[in-house]
Amino acid sequence: MQSTQSISVKNLSQSAQTGDYWLISAELLEPLNSIDAFYFLDKQPEQTLSLFHYQFPKLQLLSQQPLTDNLLNSETLQLTSKLNDQVILKSEQPTLLLASDLGIGPLFYYAKQVKTNSQNNLALLHASASFPFAVKPAQFMLENFPHEAIGACSLLEDWKIANRLASDIGLPGCFEGSLVDLFDYWLSTESQHHLKEESRVHWQVLSFLPERCNQQLKERVKPYPWLSLQTINTP
Repeated sequence: MQSTQSISVKNLSQSAQTGDYWLISAELLEPLNSIDAFYFLDKQPEQTLSLFHYQFPKLQLLSQQPLTDNLLNSETLQLTSKLNDQVILKSEQPTLLLASDLGIGPLFYYAKQVKTNSQNNLALLHASASFPFAVKPAQFMLENFPHEAIGACSLLEDWKIANRLASDIGLPGCFEGSLVDLFDYWLSTESQHHLKEESRVHWQVLSFLPERCNQQLKERVKPYPWLSLQTINTP
């Protein structure tokens, strides 16, 4: 049985984001024992909230629906998280960040952690319907990605993290298909560099995707000793 963490929060507020997302802000009564990717309100357990920012006492969570006025006006609320494996990122290795939908929240959290490591980091993001940010023309050029994948997240680019987007519904500027398919484009190019001995870079890959997609990634990376993969399944 998976362990859980219970957290007391107060002073909740929320703000609407692009793409029908909501950013929930709260104040923690005590520091987190574990940094987890996904959280649930005890009074509304069917609603998934994903980590976006944490610096005690402030916690920000991404949601695909707003909280009710009753919840926002509560003096205190209890959040529960299912304890995931703790993420360990090495500053001397470049990071490839992968996420879909609510997994985009923790992707931003860890992108902020790696943006200062002076590596050529990369992020690939997927949306089933929409992104919680405006898609803008990419400023960073990437080799051998699909021609239609010319959109990007400006905030990640501000952090010097090149990124590309995938969509199930053909959003402008996005690769039409799954994130695993988009990952395959990157893997094909990167593996050719290794075969030609043009690169000896060891990548760490951090994925926030549904379990089925993470299982596909695990199979993809098996032949490549220069890839280390950490996965957290989205609810």
